[in-house]
Amino acid sequence: MSSRRGYAAKVYEAADLWIASALKSDDSLFTPGTPIWSREWLGEARTRFLDKPDEWEGARFSVKLETVLAGSPPEVYQLVGEALYATYLIVSKDTIGQARKIERVNQVLGWSSERVEIPRSLHDGLERGISNPGQFFTANFGIHLAFVIEFAERWKEGGLGDELLNRADPESPWKFREFVTGLTPRKMAARYTRNSPNFQRMALLHLAHPGSFESMSTSHKEMVANAPGFQRFATEPTDDNDRKIQQIRAGLESQVGRGLSFYEPEIRAQWDDEYKYDPWDAFIERAKTVDNSGGLVQEIGFKTPIGENLEAARDALLSGEDDWRRDIPREIGKGNIIHFIPRTNFLGWMDGHPDAALNAFMSLWASGDSPVSDRIRDFSARFPSEAVRGAGTRMNIISVLLMGVSATDYPPFKVGVFDNAYKRVGYPPRDRNANEAVLYEHALGFLDRVIAEAAARDLTLNDRLEAQSIVWRVMGADWDDWIYNPDDDEPDSQPPTESPAPPNMADLAQDLRLPQDFLEKIQTLLEDKRQIIFQGPPGTGKTYVARALAEHLAGAEGGVSLVQFHPSYAYEDFVQGF
Repeated sequence: MSSRRGYAAKVYEAADLWIASALKSDDSLFTPGTPIWSREWLGEARTRFLDKPDEWEGARFSVKLETVLAGSPPEVYQLVGEALYATYLIVSKDTIGQARKIERVNQVLGWSSERVEIPRSLHDGLERGISNPGQFFTANFGIHLAFVIEFAERWKEGGLGDELLNRADPESPWKFREFVTGLTPRKMAARYTRNSPNFQRMALLHLAHPGSFESMSTSHKEMVANAPGFQRFATEPTDDNDRKIQQIRAGLESQVGRGLSFYEPEIRAQWDDEYKYDPWDAFIERAKTVDNSGGLVQEIGFKTPIGENLEAARDALLSGEDDWRRDIPREIGKGNIIHFIPRTNFLGWMDGHPDAALNAFMSLWASGDSPVSDRIRDFSARFPSEAVRGAGTRMNIISVLLMGVSATDYPPFKVGVFDNAYKRVGYPPRDRNANEAVLYEHALGFLDRVIAEAAARDLTLNDRLEAQSIVWRVMGADWDDWIYNPDDDEPDSQPPTESPAPPNMADLAQDLRLPQDFLEKIQTLLEDKRQIIFQGPPGTGKTYVARALAEHLAGAEGGVSLVQFHPSYAYEDFVQGF
């Protein structure tokens, strides 16, 4: 199920543990091997907690709960604490933060004469949550906690075990839904009616069968299922909203090529008429997440030293020192900042043409306040296209070198990352025929816009380097392999020609700058095992080498297909998909 997105994986893992402990057996989530979720202790919890509606008026929730549980056996305190943990699983961190959730659960456990705490291994399950339950949930939390206990007790009374929890059985989710939605509470806390805990019903459905039920309210399911723009995906007529949404999800994900949430701003705008979508809102919200998680600090901490060391190389050049270029190969080779193939070609040109390289660097790193566009044009004129082709690829190299002038004013640029960012927020796209200088000026204008949009939404970005680092992280450049294609930013200047014959292995090894015996070893492994995995950090050429070798072995480019999985894909998505 694609809703098992990477960011919520720990929620689903914790939910699976709770289901295995509380529903499939009588075990404990916090202290495995102890029969906490038994009919005996569920009945005791009912007597002390659920059957005292008159004591649920007035005081704060924690005070009320401590009052009704006073004098309970340790098993009851632990059961209520574990039920509280399960109730919190679905709740978004924007509604109740992880620290507060842990504090409240441990508070209940602390009332017992036998001290138990949430195991550290389960803390991550409360970090993010999945849904924002709304004001009724937070104002009437006891109702939803009570429903979890009521649900478990009725489950045990029916002797259901794991009959309705088998995700491999296509009928199991719908039998589970029938049980959960048909559950009419007997006697419960004040203000409790049959429909009061509907959010918790939907939460249980989603956590038990995330492949069949969305984590959304009944009213939102109705809106999604009947949204006019989604009807083209509902190819099998049905009045069942859950089944219809399954078809809609499958159709949307086939279009975008990844898992998605119906609450993504651009998706929600298609089913919620009252939702006003501004792509900049979503972009800056993601940027705040990057900032809060320390991602911006990491990016700046990585790039700032590169700028400082290139600035030192520039000072050495302008001072006439002979070893001015000594540190350049190391600095531009760090991380994934420049792909290794154009970097290798560029350094080869510097080695082979030292006088031309000196003149080019003098024009780029000249002292004074000459406009950056003039610096780029002068450098490009001295940097032959035969060394590195493609305005975007060349500008990637030049932008990194410009960090020696000012990293905060002239941060790194990659054409693919910026193109995707322009598209994400509706910023005007670049001119496909633009030269290096125009390409970079367009990118700098975009970074200035990012700074302004962030400031309007209470996020301060101090300079273009911080803005660029946010763009880098939001667009996923830190995990996406950048596939080098020297022709990807050049206009078609000639009609297509017949594909040339594939090179022999010796020629391929020379083109890839890899040992021939290494490539032949890979070929032997493929012939023996029929598969091979390339492992290594992003930007080291794994995809490029794999594709080149595949086309060589296939005998033609048309015989090779590239399939890329989105980082949110989990193991279950891939294997269960097959």
